[in-house]
Amino acid sequence: MKKSDLHREYARVIDMCEGTGVIPFQAVKYRGTLSKYFLEFSHPTEDYEFPLAIVESKPVFRGDKLYNRNGSEFTAHKITKFGTGAIVNEGELIGDVPKFCSWTPPKPATITVELLREDAEDIRMWPLQQYESLRNIKEACEKALKGEQE
Repeated sequence: MKKSDLHREYARVIDMCEGTGVIPFQAVKYRGTLSKYFLEFSHPTEDYEFPLAIVESKPVFRGDKLYNRNGSEFTAHKITKFGTGAIVNEGELIGDVPKFCSWTPPKPATITVELLREDAEDIRMWPLQQYESLRNIKEACEKALKGEQE
């Protein structure tokens, strides 16, 4: 990478930080640490690392762990040719990172389902051991019916 490439990458970071609340020079790593000062690029080019994207007002670097909408963890690998917001995880296109990714996994949702007694008895008879979510419903029905009998 030439010094002029550093300035081009920094221009990309400036555009990427726009509207995120992140100060561009604070999104660049210098010798492995986020910069605290304005960058002059007076050191060897390999001393600088530029973010792949900005997620939740924090820069994302190669090797960072993120979570997609369904809670799957992935490692940020590289930017695609499709723009500054898409990241590839070892060949898998993740998508527009600020819209589809987070630093924290989503919390599992808990729902309450009301069933008639007859429906609960039917569900209790399902042979669904291989499907964990349905097995949980079945167990909840069994528990409710057992409590009703006591």
